[in-house]
Amino acid sequence: MTRTTEALSAVKGNCTSVWLSPRRLLIAAAIFHLLVTASIYGLGRYAALPGAFDNNGIAVSFASDGRKLREETAELSEGLARGQIRDWLNATSPFHLKLYSICFALLGPLFGSTILSAEPLNVLCYLGILVLIFDLGREVFNRRAGLIAAATVALWPSFLLHTTQLLKDPLFLVGTLAFILVNLRLLSRNFSWLKALLTGAGGGLIAVFIWLARDSMGELLIAIVALGAVMLIVRQFREKHFQVANLVAMALLIVLSVGVTRVVPKFHKPDAPRDAIETPGQANASEVKTTELAGSEAPTSSPRSRIVARVGKVRQRFVDEYPGAGSNIDSNVRLNSMADIIRYLPRAAAIGFFAPFPNMWLTSGNQVGSAGRLLSGVETMAMYMVEGLAMIGFWRGRRRFSMWFLSLAAATGIISLGLVVVNVGTLYRLRYVFLFLLIILATEGVAHIFDWVRKKPWDGSALIADV
Repeated sequence: MTRTTEALSAVKGNCTSVWLSPRRLLIAAAIFHLLVTASIYGLGRYAALPGAFDNNGIAVSFASDGRKLREETAELSEGLARGQIRDWLNATSPFHLKLYSICFALLGPLFGSTILSAEPLNVLCYLGILVLIFDLGREVFNRRAGLIAAATVALWPSFLLHTTQLLKDPLFLVGTLAFILVNLRLLSRNFSWLKALLTGAGGGLIAVFIWLARDSMGELLIAIVALGAVMLIVRQFREKHFQVANLVAMALLIVLSVGVTRVVPKFHKPDAPRDAIETPGQANASEVKTTELAGSEAPTSSPRSRIVARVGKVRQRFVDEYPGAGSNIDSNVRLNSMADIIRYLPRAAAIGFFAPFPNMWLTSGNQVGSAGRLLSGVETMAMYMVEGLAMIGFWRGRRRFSMWFLSLAAATGIISLGLVVVNVGTLYRLRYVFLFLLIILATEGVAHIFDWVRKKPWDGSALIADV
């Protein structure tokens, strides 16, 4: 009887491993994403939700600039179809729209300039994000944690909706998660010289990709690699085992990451005002403007004054971009000195970790309406649960450097966004990558609770006594 039970368990385990193979899961995820995209297009095409999606499937509610982006992408694709490759390369359009225009040029004759034509790039980004989440979870914990984290991210409603649109966020998520994975592997593995140098060089290429996708995140890019370097040095001092190859690879990654933000110019729209355009070669000239914008009177050569100027400039940019948005938080707050920034940090942490606050959940938004606000409220409650489980997971793995790296990277990113982003809708999208890190940490908390419930004996006598 025992042998039969063991044989059945082995067969069951083999069947489970076959059905949960990476290839099958990726195929299922791709089909699922395609069905979601087709459903959104159908809702827009037949005007089932005219206030949410237009007839091209563009989400006019939560991606209001999607129509303009679609038109620009369609123009780029028309040039490609006519063989104007040089004009396409020289066009002053964002990097992600050029990629989408390739999809439009290929599938436009079948589906037109709709989200169905953009689906090849969107589904690749979606699958890439899930693969990277799985790899991060497996790197820190195990395969089960990676699968749970990837499944959670795959079904996160607002993220899923965003990946069907013509947005730069999926590309940024792929690049940032890959960059974090490179740092994590340099921290937790012992590489040979060849693998270490290839890993550092690969991380530098990923930094270029991130910069092209969203060049406003240069500071966070540098913060992540600096955090990884500090953690690597601390780890090697604590273990009294110096892995020179890893240190050299990390140094190479730092040089390449910082170099990208200094050498590659930022993208700007052709009609942008000249004083708003800033390239690495104009850093000295722009320091005066950013200092005036931040209200700092300290000399611009001081690192402290440059930080204050940068925070003030980015925050003011979000205030100017969303002047009448109903979901702005503290848009009247000005951070004019380092003391102001330090005093605002607790508030920034509260905004980053807990916004949108409950008082926004049941009100009607200017663009998303009451249904969108309600969805954000449900997701925010789920985020609160993730954060609580992430704390449990962090506590259980607090002796591991990989746990510290992911936790500090997530906290740094979330608090930094709370410091400068005043619009909750924008914060929602930019926070995804750091929320995903918390989801990975939360899988350890979920595993701990399941193990505790499974091992805890149930005593029904207490229940009978209460009755």
